[in-house]
Amino acid sequence: MKVSSLRYRLRFHLQEVDLTGDEIVVGRGSLGHVTIDDPMLSRQHIRIDLSGSEPTLEDLHSRNGTQLNGRPLVGRATLQDGDRIRIGTQELVFLSPNAVKKNHRTTCGLTFCVGCAVPYPSTSAQCPHCGAISTEQGVSTSVRDVAASGWTFHLLSQVVDRAIDQGRLADAERMMSRGVSELEEQIEEGIDIEPSRVKGVAECAAHLGCVLRSARWLEIGARLYGRAGEPPSREVLALVDELPADVRLADAMSALRHAGPAEVRTSV
Repeated sequence: MKVSSLRYRLRFHLQEVDLTGDEIVVGRGSLGHVTIDDPMLSRQHIRIDLSGSEPTLEDLHSRNGTQLNGRPLVGRATLQDGDRIRIGTQELVFLSPNAVKKNHRTTCGLTFCVGCAVPYPSTSAQCPHCGAISTEQGVSTSVRDVAASGWTFHLLSQVVDRAIDQGRLADAERMMSRGVSELEEQIEEGIDIEPSRVKGVAECAAHLGCVLRSARWLEIGARLYGRAGEPPSREVLALVDELPADVRLADAMSALRHAGPAEVRTSV
């Protein structure tokens, strides 16, 4: 006997989403039943099937895969109350009929706030967490008024490192270009950016430069370390030391090793 799908839900941060119908597709694309604007998600990432006697979960050949309760999902798996579904950088919790409370607000789409990096219902005019206002382009008009500087600074390291690990270097470079451009634009406008966030982007740029053996990205990293007033981490310096002797990289490697405040440069 089929259980009514109206009683199943997904918990996502502070929101709960009704799962209506026999099949629910979750992903980044607008054609899915539940849309999450996370760059690590595929357009159609997972499918939840409620047509049988037991709900099941299936990964739709997503680029970054799916984890169920901390383990990679292979094939189909039966869902139970409280199961944790990890997709991209997000974690969803599956709720069975017995666990669903009444009178919760239903949301059909979630927007990933570029102001504080916390998802909120796409039907809301602004992010309830930081007050950022979404535009038709999906960009928060008040992102520069909040302490956090958007997903670029909050998740850039995680997203770029994941892309590098998977060999998606073109994607990593594209995301870094976007992040650096946004960061330097805000700095040029005189917006106060926390040094730790600037250093985080510098670390990403330097890491990418080492992987690609790119003087351009090493120089960008050195420049951002200077803007942050902090030296490279030991991990980054170790990667630089592993680079082969190459006259094309020599100046950039030297700039990176000596990046940071003056008192640090004299001791490196």
